[in-house]
Amino acid sequence: MAQQQAATAAPEPTSRFVEVEGIKLHYLDWGGDQNKHTFLLLHGGAAHVHWWDSVAPLLVPYGRVLALDFRGHGRSGWAEPPHYGPGWYTRDVKGMIDHLGEPVILVGHSMGGAVAQWVATLHPEILEALILIDSPNGPPPIMRRLMWRWRRRARGGPRPELKSFEDIKRKFRLSPPDTYLTRDDLERLARMGSLQLENGNWAFRLDPRTRAWRKTEGHTRKPKIKRLKMPVLILRGAQSTLMGARPSLRMHRKIRGSVYKEIPRAFHHVPLDNPRDTADAMIEFVEHI
Repeated sequence: MAQQQAATAAPEPTSRFVEVEGIKLHYLDWGGDQNKHTFLLLHGGAAHVHWWDSVAPLLVPYGRVLALDFRGHGRSGWAEPPHYGPGWYTRDVKGMIDHLGEPVILVGHSMGGAVAQWVATLHPEILEALILIDSPNGPPPIMRRLMWRWRRRARGGPRPELKSFEDIKRKFRLSPPDTYLTRDDLERLARMGSLQLENGNWAFRLDPRTRAWRKTEGHTRKPKIKRLKMPVLILRGAQSTLMGARPSLRMHRKIRGSVYKEIPRAFHHVPLDNPRDTADAMIEFVEHI
């Protein structure tokens, strides 16, 4: 399997854009045969498409592989007024799949998995299968939510500008912070998620208003995953502190016929920590659809 992947995987993806509801959404396209499958990869909150850079090429022998930047994230446009949150991200994904014109295997990590659950429950006809990676059904644990709320209040206001990329590197953090990534890996993620402004300063590409979506959109209910009838794979980082084994297994029991697997040597950021085992678990699942 590894030799086949190495021989067929595209070395570099192509950046593309699609307009959905007036917002220019960015996605990466690694190529692949869409007559086999089409994978659409969704990143987590405050992340971007490059969370998938080490997983996506391994999937190319099994179909076309795409990764989407949600509105306000990565190279996608910002929403004016600032409409963010699961409801709007769900519309982004629906628009993207409508643009492709064919059902996809929808893969979501963390917040992307929450959005994927909404897409699967509201629009099951546009999905071939669903893969959820360290993504709870409902909000994360209360202590984690309180920590994020405190950080949102502490960081509020317009997007901060920093003097140099060295400042970007010092400020960049994963959340939760546990990871097997090297310092060079983290630096690369920081660079992919930032840009130099016309005035010479640096800033993160993320619209900081994405963090305050509950102020304008209110709270959302949990997707009713018991209704899902499509093939579903649930992956959990074996060392994740955000997604415990018990809630993962509860999701597995709720979704009849779903497959559950833990990825070793992985904290919450599973596609970053252990891309090989993540891709292998996805491929094994897809081969049995």
